[in-house]
Amino acid sequence: MPIMQVSLQSSGFIDFNVLRVRSGSTDGGRVIFERMIQDLVGVRYPEVSTVEANPGDWGIDAYVGMLFEDEVSVWQSKYFIDGFDKSQQSQVREAYESARKAAKAHDYTLGSWTLCMPCNFDGPNEQWWKKWKKKKEGEDSVVIDLWNEAKLRRLLIAEDSRPVREQYFNALAVVPDIPTRPVVTLEDPERYDGALFVRQMHEAGMFACDEAKEEFFNAEIISREISDKAVPEELTALVDSRSVIASLWSQRFNSALQAHPGRQLPGLYERVMDAVRSHHPNLPNVISFGLIHAFGLVHQRVNGGRAGWVRDFQQIANEHAAHATSGTLVTPSTVARDDGPSVEPIKQEEGEAS
Repeated sequence: MPIMQVSLQSSGFIDFNVLRVRSGSTDGGRVIFERMIQDLVGVRYPEVSTVEANPGDWGIDAYVGMLFEDEVSVWQSKYFIDGFDKSQQSQVREAYESARKAAKAHDYTLGSWTLCMPCNFDGPNEQWWKKWKKKKEGEDSVVIDLWNEAKLRRLLIAEDSRPVREQYFNALAVVPDIPTRPVVTLEDPERYDGALFVRQMHEAGMFACDEAKEEFFNAEIISREISDKAVPEELTALVDSRSVIASLWSQRFNSALQAHPGRQLPGLYERVMDAVRSHHPNLPNVISFGLIHAFGLVHQRVNGGRAGWVRDFQQIANEHAAHATSGTLVTPSTVARDDGPSVEPIKQEEGEAS
């Protein structure tokens, strides 16, 4: 099934574990962490560079300076995401010695060396680090620094680091590309000419109604299917969707009443449908509503006399019900099969709630 990644608004919470979650492995997280360190150093030092492993990387993940007869500052990233102990101590010593030996072998001076890691020391390891750092700085005349989890968070939340923070820690949601139900063509739109939802549109001065009829028709198909199957999860989702649609309509209807003193409420239909369009991705995906089906839910509510497009919509609904005569309306009677949906005309009072 196809998937897509959607960027969400960041909560501001920085968790370095997310790097391996996004990449799918600790090795992948290590690569991303190294790139993040390069970018974070680049906030302070735009001239930052790196050395690709070919076969070795000279103990450098990021550096500032000239790698020839110059003093160089080196940042070494270690993705110790599961904590720090004796094994990690050994890796730190090896990384530092690798950087120092590379400087000597390639004729440049190691001026400073910064260890970057996404964890903090406990008490015993903090003592080890202080002692080791003091010893090496005294022996090698190299400034040794530490960007641990706490320091990295402080650097990342600084305003000038915003692009780096957003690049690596904006939330992403992996969303399945769930197929929506197909839209069924209404072959004879005139069969809905006597429906209440059509009359309500006419009362509001809207006479191009064929698309609305097809939207209503498709909502009827999916509603009948869910009702016939009686799967509790789908029934609940349909009720929830109808409640949301009702709320979207009522909020905009009340606003329109306040904005327009007359009988007609200009723009109400468009605003309601725009709201449905915007909310459509949030409708329960268990029943795979397409946008046409969602629009149809609005027309179903209007056809049931519980919504409308003019100030006195309720009076129109009451009159329509009182004066309706028996007629033949197209109502979906079965769900879609391999050879397409079967729809048969049945007797129904005009204006009957769907």
